[in-house]
Amino acid sequence: MKKNILIALIAMFSITSYGQYRWEVSGGITNSSLNLDNVDTNRGTGFYFNAGYGYVMGVRAKTSIVFSVEVLQRNSEIDLSNLSIFIADDIAFNRNINVKALQVGFSPKFRYLFNSGKARFRPFVNVGPTFRFNANVELGDVELETDSYEQLVIGGVYGVGFSQMIGEMFDIFAEAGVMNDFTNNLKENDDLIFDVGNSKFFDIYARVGVRFRIYDARR
Repeated sequence: MKKNILIALIAMFSITSYGQYRWEVSGGITNSSLNLDNVDTNRGTGFYFNAGYGYVMGVRAKTSIVFSVEVLQRNSEIDLSNLSIFIADDIAFNRNINVKALQVGFSPKFRYLFNSGKARFRPFVNVGPTFRFNANVELGDVELETDSYEQLVIGGVYGVGFSQMIGEMFDIFAEAGVMNDFTNNLKENDDLIFDVGNSKFFDIYARVGVRFRIYDARR
């Protein structure tokens, strides 16, 4: 029993002794589509800003947990060609109208890095859930009341990218991937002439950023 405990402690020490603590900031774009059951939609472009803190683990620094806060705008165009009115009294009829959602959220991600921990170029993949709050939702030029949309939207993010070490303390990195919602964004609304039903965003995103190595026990 004592021998097993000793082995476990040595293993834990080996993992933490090769740990790296890192901050990262990045910015990029989203290309989004709001999927609705009864109305066709087109994709729109928004922005995506992210700041995170990560911990790289393992003897070869292969795995990482990254905790990020993010601000993003998700835009989509709703095709009203088959409808005569969209929102009574608030929005005049138009063939197409934009929906914009400004969201603030939190995302813990698991990241797997290729190559060894001391390599200067490292591809990676990451995946994780997202928890986002709708700060503002607009249809056309009309800002919706908070009871017209969900406050919390839960989804997922899946990305691939690479980082390049610059000097001893900095990396630059680029990442692209997709995001999707598990829960709806809009609520049923008496002003809408159709049932909202499904109202989930699907996004393609790309971002670039810089990563600062706070502490590296391998050096």
